[in-house]
Amino acid sequence: MSRKNIPVYTNALIFVFIVSSIIIFPEETFKASLEGLNLWFNVVCPALLPFFICAEILIGLGVVSFLGSIFRPLMSIIFNIPGEGAFAFVMSIASGYPVGAKIIASFRSNNQCTKVEAQRMISLCSTSGPLFIIGAVSVGMLKKPEIAPLLLLSHYLSAISCGLIMKFYKKSEKSKVNTPIGNPFKEMIKYREKDNRSIGQLMGDSVKNGISLVLLVGGYIIIFSVISRIIRVTGLLTLITNFINLLPFINIKDSRNVSMVITGILEVTNGIKECAPLYLPDIVKASIVSFFIGFGGLSINAQVSGIIQNTDISFFIYFMMKILQGAFASLYTLLLSKIANLPVFNTYSLYPSYDPLSWHGTIALSVKFLATYLLFLFLLSILVYIATSIKAIKK
Repeated sequence: MSRKNIPVYTNALIFVFIVSSIIIFPEETFKASLEGLNLWFNVVCPALLPFFICAEILIGLGVVSFLGSIFRPLMSIIFNIPGEGAFAFVMSIASGYPVGAKIIASFRSNNQCTKVEAQRMISLCSTSGPLFIIGAVSVGMLKKPEIAPLLLLSHYLSAISCGLIMKFYKKSEKSKVNTPIGNPFKEMIKYREKDNRSIGQLMGDSVKNGISLVLLVGGYIIIFSVISRIIRVTGLLTLITNFINLLPFINIKDSRNVSMVITGILEVTNGIKECAPLYLPDIVKASIVSFFIGFGGLSINAQVSGIIQNTDISFFIYFMMKILQGAFASLYTLLLSKIANLPVFNTYSLYPSYDPLSWHGTIALSVKFLATYLLFLFLLSILVYIATSIKAIKK
């Protein structure tokens, strides 16, 4: 057997095992797939669809080229990436996984950045959104809304840290990021003429691509929900726990801790759900949750893999940086809770109790986030452009 064929046989065996488990445990896997479907339809789809569609439209209209021209010097100095990275970063923060990856894949497909620049940007612009961290995690699952600022700050600092590290990735390779600021209006018109699609065709393509991508995300959520359930019902979790206990200096008495780690590595939401009721020190629980959010789970990373598969962006480098981002997020949680003396878990709450949003409520909140962040980005770009113009006139 050739060594290069080992991954082929391994993948085949894994999926044979999954299919066999679905046949043997149809009721359990059906419940898991239904849970994944409900999560996708009620939360993920209405939260992400507006961002997918609007991002495609804004790129096609040349608005991103307009913003990129203005923010080029700033993003070049800090992260060694094109100015368009500012748009991708803001949209990623506003919406969460995997919108940033989708935008960067579009940049690369449209030749708005080089391969190296795309690799740097995707490590910076792959983040969770505030809607998930505040609403679903802090308030919904942990029942401790006061921890939200700590989780948010740790998460976005970890993304920025990865962006700063990737600044030095293939630094010697020639790049266009050092191009000085140009006329943003001319660059916007130039890109729009290059795109050459009518507004109707652009909107149609954006809706089609957005729906296609959100369906892809849904498929990954469902399959990983099923895999997570299979690990439990087949007894594989017990075998893994026993194997870990065979290692020197390790004695895990509660298999729920192993279950939580494995589930969190597979899928972030279910991992945090399992972590919430465990009897662990509060700061340890917070740092574990930070790691899960920063890493994103194999489900999120598989979604990104599917999004960038038609580009030359390296998934392996991206995946390594996501592991590092999870570690940074966990470390920042520990440091911030100590250095700044931030309350990690208080005995009181300053926030109202969690009330899950309806489908239309989620999509309305998502659109509000989108409008707010875009307005902020446009106002900031105008201020930067005015300041740059004044500086140029004085010279």
